[in-house]
Amino acid sequence: MRNMRGDTVVELMLAFAIFSLAAVTTIAILNQGVSIAQRSMEKSLVRQQVDSQAEIVRYIRSTNDAAWTTLTSNSLLTTNPMPLSSTSCPTLASLDSTRSFFITRSATAFNINTIANASNNYEPPSLHATIDYAASKSRGIWVQVAKAENRSGTASLDAYDFYIHGCWDSVGTTVPMTMGTIVRVYGQ
Repeated sequence: MRNMRGDTVVELMLAFAIFSLAAVTTIAILNQGVSIAQRSMEKSLVRQQVDSQAEIVRYIRSTNDAAWTTLTSNSLLTTNPMPLSSTSCPTLASLDSTRSFFITRSATAFNINTIANASNNYEPPSLHATIDYAASKSRGIWVQVAKAENRSGTASLDAYDFYIHGCWDSVGTTVPMTMGTIVRVYGQ
């Protein structure tokens, strides 16, 4: 019996520690991969929402819809569009004073929804930035318009820059995710 050797307690503890370290590392890598995949999906969904607002603006302009007059009116034009922040998403109070809006469509017309404290049509997103078209509510997406060019002469051609922004908190990040684009549309 003396010639039989088994594993000592120290060897078993070392093997268990190595296995535990490998398991924890694998789980951490998998968790990071899931977070990256979720952020990628959120970016794709927000990009669709931002592109949707851009396409609505282009459509309103190309069809000479009555909403174009509202979009280019002095009540919505801003001279200083709010930049995206790298530290926090804007609140309803901060958007109230910036002439921010988003566009929805009813059965008969496009609706320019001005973001204001009184309307309660904006709130921080719970998952990712989106517009609830059925409820006419924006969750983390807003649009601002600024006059870009004003050409005078026989053929007056005005240009407007539409700043379309999205901001939301994402999994595994300490700063908010942001997305934005600028769409230039020429008026007549």
